[in-house]
Amino acid sequence: MFQGLAPYLPTVNGATVRGMVYPRRSLVLVAGVPGAGKSTLLRRLFGLRENEERTVLTAEGVRVIDSLQSRHQLRPLLGRIPYPLWRWVVHVLHLVRMASALRGGPVVLHECGTRSPVRVLLALLCRLRRYEMHVVMIDATPQEARIGQNARGRRVTERSHRAHSRRWRRLRAATRHGPSAFAPGVRSLLSLDRRRAQELAWIRFGRCADTRSPLHTAMESPPVQLELVMSDT
Repeated sequence: MFQGLAPYLPTVNGATVRGMVYPRRSLVLVAGVPGAGKSTLLRRLFGLRENEERTVLTAEGVRVIDSLQSRHQLRPLLGRIPYPLWRWVVHVLHLVRMASALRGGPVVLHECGTRSPVRVLLALLCRLRRYEMHVVMIDATPQEARIGQNARGRRVTERSHRAHSRRWRRLRAATRHGPSAFAPGVRSLLSLDRRRAQELAWIRFGRCADTRSPLHTAMESPPVQLELVMSDT
């Protein structure tokens, strides 16, 4: 059901994909423009309540990081100041939180992915910490993203919305040439529209016999054939 658009993107034949399996020492970046459904996916798959002020550690040892955690942590200190004036502090704390989470166990990160310097920084940190970097892109149209922003009650400015959408279109086009177009060293990239993202039932981490193999199969019934073609880097 999940049909890749070009080489290095995953293709699935047969039944609906139940979930994805990654190596334990992986950072999985869930990317998408504001309102695409990143927080919704993390809430559904990992039980986030979206009111946490710290990184969430699941029973399976997965550290899940949503930018809302940094915003909630800073709100008691900076909440009386208009949010646009301290948004950059949230971004910095979010990146610091991510860097501190790379301790050997799996990490799932909420990040829009539209800023090239941030993507390169994440890739560099993964390289230094000997992590594999994998990406799940939630590809929402600008109209779908606006609906998502309205539903969650956190609407970005029209200028910011246009900028995110413009950079996302360029990034989406670039990644058709392979995962490394997202960031250097990215091992795999899965691109889903909002409907297909809702069908993703779980993201799990385990030992893989060969992380360079093009075939990763979901390990719970009903079994499906999942072809996940890796980058050569």
